Amino acid sequence: MTHTLLHQVLVSGLVVPIGLAEADDQRSITRAGARLADDTWLRADLMVFQEDQSEGEPPYVRGAPLLAVEVTSECSRETDLGAKREMYERFGVPSYWVVDLKGDEPELLVFELADDGRYAEEARVTWGRSCSLTRPFDIEIAPDQIFDRLPRRNVPRRGFMDGTGPGKGSDLPDSEEPVLIDSFAHRWPTAAEKSELWDGCPVFYGAWDERDVAIAERAYPGRVVRLDQPPGEPGTMTVLPGPGNESRAT
Repeated sequence: MTHTLLHQVLVSGLVVPIGLAEADDQRSITRAGARLADDTWLRADLMVFQEDQSEGEPPYVRGAPLLAVEVTSECSRETDLGAKREMYERFGVPSYWVVDLKGDEPELLVFELADDGRYAEEARVTWGRSCSLTRPFDIEIAPDQIFDRLPRRNVPRRGFMDGTGPGKGSDLPDSEEPVLIDSFAHRWPTAAEKSELWDGCPVFYGAWDERDVAIAERAYPGRVVRLDQPPGEPGTMTVLPGPGNESRAT
């Protein structure tokens, strides 16, 4: 089973119980973006939000959703449990769930904002166990019941930018300036597992190498392209502002 199909199976397993648990003024959506700021666009595998937060066509969520859910892959696990979690925390997302696929049997990690504005691990629900949660709604979570028909193998997809994705375009800001959502939306590489915008820096999930870096450098001239892991290993590739803005490139 490919990474993309496995993600679809995992997310679809959550859709029905979450949909049934939602309050009347809450909605859920899969694989959509959250516009957290003009320079930050995160794509969660599943989000729950207030009905009046939905905008655009295709729809996206404006502001912090009530709940963001990420399903880890080899490319995203470190980010989902590290930098991505910190960004959801910084933008005040009240509840963050991670379906962790590190082993053969998925487990669910539940983080909730505490009074100090930092995430606390509310629960770690392993296979064969269950947990009752009250935020953002009352729900009983049991991974072995939600994901009872999952295959026991996760095959990551090799990402490669073939040069047909991002292009400079007339609206790409100067290399020292942050990229904003409206210009970033036209430059997602088609082979990325997931593409996001972090504080004006495009972030692409996949298994990248030096060829991808060279293509990204042509697509984003004057900017710094960084592999966040050894070449060819699954993870992320980040496009940073050029040397003229050293504060963002550190």
